[in-house]
Amino acid sequence: MRFLLKPVLTALFLLPLTFIPAHADTDVEPNTPGAQKAVPLMGAWVAAGAPNGKFKYKDLKGRQWEGDFKADILPLFTKHGIWGKGTQSCASCHSGNTEASLHEMDLTSYNGILKGGDVLSKPPGVAVFGEKKVGDKHFNWDASKMKARLRNNRMPPGMAFDATETNRDGPCVEVTAKGAAVDPNKYGCDLNAVGMIGAWVKAGAPEKANFKYGKGELTFNRDVLPLFTKHGIWGKGTQSCASCHSGHTESSLHEMDLTSYTGILSGGDVLSKPPGVAMLGESKVGSKDYKWDVSKLKERLRNNRMPPGIAFDITEENRDGPIVLHGNRHN
Repeated sequence: MRFLLKPVLTALFLLPLTFIPAHADTDVEPNTPGAQKAVPLMGAWVAAGAPNGKFKYKDLKGRQWEGDFKADILPLFTKHGIWGKGTQSCASCHSGNTEASLHEMDLTSYNGILKGGDVLSKPPGVAVFGEKKVGDKHFNWDASKMKARLRNNRMPPGMAFDATETNRDGPCVEVTAKGAAVDPNKYGCDLNAVGMIGAWVKAGAPEKANFKYGKGELTFNRDVLPLFTKHGIWGKGTQSCASCHSGHTESSLHEMDLTSYTGILSGGDVLSKPPGVAMLGESKVGSKDYKWDVSKLKERLRNNRMPPGIAFDITEENRDGPIVLHGNRHN
């Protein structure tokens, strides 16, 4: 998705982009020979077959370079602060194929990285580089879980990172005869904000008709729409979704309108050519073949931004990670 920002939005929301220093007192500039953003660099390594050695990549100016797994890729997983000032290394949480390591994942070595996640689970193994299964070597970076987790900012802005992932499905919801009551201070419940939106989508995304969630009957306008339009409903201090996605205009992020039923169903990038990006898992905007489990809306609401500590950037300039300098990431 692409979007355009008006100066007023830039003034309000633009956050500084942190570059990773090749040396203690030197920023990596975009025109530095060999410089590339971390996520595309990792993508080039995956596209080359994820070798435990040399691979080719292009820098930000399109020049060809030779990278190396140990020198150029492994530090992106193991070095503190390489994704931004104050960020933890990926390996600080994913340190081994043990129950104590998040997702039973080891990001400290080549072999550990290629094993993927949930390696102790039954059935074992979740591929992270787009493979159909762990070990098959048919990598697909564009569909990989690693790329998705590194690039996705957590929505809405202000949502705290939670290493336990307790808050990934949003705040708890209590369903009564009067409708849904959202508790923005409580997470980890069976009934939650993301689940409620999902129930609405799975019911066909009705505008007027009731849909079931928990043991109650809910409606779009009373129960779902506030999740997009109300400040603080996802957590203390969070902005409403509609504060950034307020209309089908160039000044609204992703040309998206989350203030009404019609706006939500119109999707994003509605002014682009070709227009429209479906948000609820439809094959195209207006098709009604909703599929919540693969929807862009669910993905954006649930994905924490990795690694921990990465700043939310309304412009999305930091979604591909920092600019890193070829050959100098250990310095």
